[in-house]
Amino acid sequence: MNQLKLDNYYALIYTYKTIGLDKLYEHYIKDDELKQLKISDEIEVCVLQTCNRVEAYLYLHNSGDIESFLEKLDSFHKTKITKDATILQGKDVVKHLFEVASGIDSLAIGEYEILGQIKDTAEKCKRLKIARDALDLLFTSAVKTGRRVRSETDISKGKTGVYSLAIDYAIKKFGQLKGLRVAIVGAGEIGSKIAHMLKDSGATDVTIFNRTLSKALDVASRYGYKAKGLNFDDIRDYDLVFLAIYYPEKIRLEGPKLIIDLSIPNIAEGRNVVTLETLKAISNQIMEKKMTEIEKARKIIENEIEKFRKEIDTYNLNRMISLFMSRIEEIRKEEVQEAINVLVKQGSISEDTVSEIIDKMSSSLLKKVFSPVLEDIRKTPNRMEYLNYLIEVLGNGNVSDSKAEKTKKQ
Repeated sequence: MNQLKLDNYYALIYTYKTIGLDKLYEHYIKDDELKQLKISDEIEVCVLQTCNRVEAYLYLHNSGDIESFLEKLDSFHKTKITKDATILQGKDVVKHLFEVASGIDSLAIGEYEILGQIKDTAEKCKRLKIARDALDLLFTSAVKTGRRVRSETDISKGKTGVYSLAIDYAIKKFGQLKGLRVAIVGAGEIGSKIAHMLKDSGATDVTIFNRTLSKALDVASRYGYKAKGLNFDDIRDYDLVFLAIYYPEKIRLEGPKLIIDLSIPNIAEGRNVVTLETLKAISNQIMEKKMTEIEKARKIIENEIEKFRKEIDTYNLNRMISLFMSRIEEIRKEEVQEAINVLVKQGSISEDTVSEIIDKMSSSLLKKVFSPVLEDIRKTPNRMEYLNYLIEVLGNGNVSDSKAEKTKKQ
């Protein structure tokens, strides 16, 4: 039976820290490419992508598959993008994802949004059938860790998310947002979040611009805003502009008093432009003030890594017990059928009646016999080897004398 092993976890990391925001977009993996990354049944894949990171998490039942995976990823991009990756293995993978979930590796320290993104990523990869138990266990533990860090530290107090920092920057610039003419360019995930935050911040005169007008109308209708097709000339008369699109060339927008460019890479030029790099600098200042909370978070993360090790052991043990009990159930059914055959031959009792009686009797017998045995096995230091030994006995009817003697001593 294949058991989960910590060293079989791998991760390819690209973040704003390692390659810069301006190059990050080159490493995004499209939805239609995700399924193709599962190059065999021996690999599980989950890709976490946000505005400041692209991270592929892997579980390899065969460690040799890492090279094949890297080649596949390069083939999608038609260049060796994997040479830019930070590649982690084992405990380092767990530590990194737990730090991401806790908000201490984010552009905006302590942000909450990453928890939802990790959860959504795990669900998406399971739905696509490219991730199974190994990555589900890792991502579930990461979300638990992120929640614990936020409940036991003040790391998420105050403005934390990068989009919150963007709104806060605008409020400090203008004093308030009510009465301003505000434009959001882009009706995707980022544009939708900005629209929601603007509504909460008191903005009333907001227009959503998008290349596909129907998407702009969809977002605008949720908040009572206006919608228009994308034309950069129409944006020049607005006081505040948020850019959240991909555009192949730089543009200079004269007219708006403030442009907050959340695009990757950034597309706006001019003295009135604030980019993710500016927000990153603000985040770094916040981080300096939160160093005490970050240290608390790191201690929690170390504790959770040890818990994760135990969860792997428990998972392996439960699978072994399940396999063990499955074999016992097979034996039970075989014996029941044998008894039925004998009873039917010896008398006029119906087969259904005999079957019901023996089935109940044998099930009760198994539970009474094996429940205390299995509880003792759970407490045994060499439980995995002992269970392997028992499965061999049940499967083959015998084991070698040397192996039996070794297990008996343990």
